[in-house]
Amino acid sequence: MAADAVAMGMTTARPSRSIEEEAKPQAGASLLSSYLGLGFALFLGLLPQSSASHVSSLQSRNRILAMRLFEAEDQLRQLRSRLKEGAKANARVAEIFAGHRTQWQQEEKRLLHRIDGADEEIAALSAQVEDMERAKAELRATVVRLEREVAERDEMLDFMARRIERDGSLSLMQVAGEDSVDDGGVGVRVSDTVPPEQRFLERIGESEGMMGLLAQQNGSGRELFMAPMDAKQWRDRWGGGWPDVQYDTFDLARSMKHGVARRESPWRADAESSAVSSKLKSLEEELVNLEKLGKGDMLKIPSSMRRQEKRYQTLAAKIDDLCRKMRGGDPATLGPELRTQRLTEFLLETFRLQHRAAETRKKLGTVQGEAMKSRVGDDELTAAAELNTRKSVDSIRSSFEEIQRDLEIWLARIMGDLEGILAREGASRARDYYLSGYPSFVR
Repeated sequence: MAADAVAMGMTTARPSRSIEEEAKPQAGASLLSSYLGLGFALFLGLLPQSSASHVSSLQSRNRILAMRLFEAEDQLRQLRSRLKEGAKANARVAEIFAGHRTQWQQEEKRLLHRIDGADEEIAALSAQVEDMERAKAELRATVVRLEREVAERDEMLDFMARRIERDGSLSLMQVAGEDSVDDGGVGVRVSDTVPPEQRFLERIGESEGMMGLLAQQNGSGRELFMAPMDAKQWRDRWGGGWPDVQYDTFDLARSMKHGVARRESPWRADAESSAVSSKLKSLEEELVNLEKLGKGDMLKIPSSMRRQEKRYQTLAAKIDDLCRKMRGGDPATLGPELRTQRLTEFLLETFRLQHRAAETRKKLGTVQGEAMKSRVGDDELTAAAELNTRKSVDSIRSSFEEIQRDLEIWLARIMGDLEGILAREGASRARDYYLSGYPSFVR
């Protein structure tokens, strides 16, 4: 019982203590509120009467501010909700743009790969274009070379056709009136009565007849026997059927020397050593004198004569260049067909120069006609001046004719010399080389 009383005393003592501890702050709070209320009452009591209206205005303003505060808080709540929605929308947009960016990056990589492939393809196509341009240039050069060869063959065909039409057909194995001329240890059969071009055509007729006999014996066409054959093969096959022709090792300078044994070869003379150079110099002096004498319409004469002089100078230079090439000789390593081709090229060049000389002669006739027309009815000159002018014009005209004649003789001698060499070396080789594409040309 005593223990129960002690326990009950302890329990009653504990609640009373907690109540006292809780009552202390409540008493402090009530005291503070009482103090504030008393202070506010004293403040209101001490206010003057005129400030009552001011208090009411402050109260109304306070209500207005409270309303504004409420509205501001409401707007703030709305803004916060909108910001949350905007953030969510921005997040969705960011996700969308991130997906688009990934697609764009992949597309960019694909396009870059395509660009790299296109660059490689462009480089390959550029290389192909360069190769095709080089091939095109080579083809053009080949076409030009083939056209030049075709033109040379056509000229050779025309030249031989004209010679055959002029001289007529020759017999197959006709050999008459030939004397043996031995010069420097090389045996060459040179005819005293047959010109070199006729001997050239004889060799062509002999080779054509020989191919016809071979075609009849073997029962095949003429095209089978158009391949070029050298002199040793002909001698081995026919057992020396042409005893009057001896085929030697070819050398250009030596062959030309022996082919024209009775006179100096025309290609050894150049423009300086020949009479053409001196005559051109004297013609220049005469033209200068005529320019000093002439006046009025006579001034037209020296200009046309100057042009004619330029033509002769150009022609003489071309002939001199041809002679220089012929004097240069031919490499010893070339075969007989190539050497014959070289000689035939010289012959064709001489033929072209002969055509040019003929055109120059026609222009000379025109210049002389103009000179005669300008001298008729010229009353401005005195008798002495007219006499001097007439003498100068006549001298220039005779100089023109002499130069024209010398150039034509020079070309004719070169052509005869070349034809004689070709005839001695065997015209069948030249004919086989240049006319292999025309099997039925010579009948």
